[in-house]
Amino acid sequence: MATKVTMLLTERDVENANCIHNWTHSRTKAQAVSVALSLARYLIEQRRAGAQLILRQKDGTTERIVMTELEEAARAAQTAA
Repeated sequence: MATKVTMLLTERDVENANCIHNWTHSRTKAQAVSVALSLARYLIEQRRAGAQLILRQKDGTTERIVMTELEEAARAAQTAA
């Protein structure tokens, strides 16, 4: 089932959608937004389960990624448990 959504996007949102559209070779920008939503859901689910987001660079260095929105979702899930 598909639901039509209409929304106003900021310039940054449009730029992000265009980048995802180009990088994933999505057929449409709507498909690119769908990819972004799927990725966001996966990351939130992982953070809620206690996983950390770690990025490893080509040179082997790592950094922990902190996204405020994901951290808030993880804290809310831990509080509810």
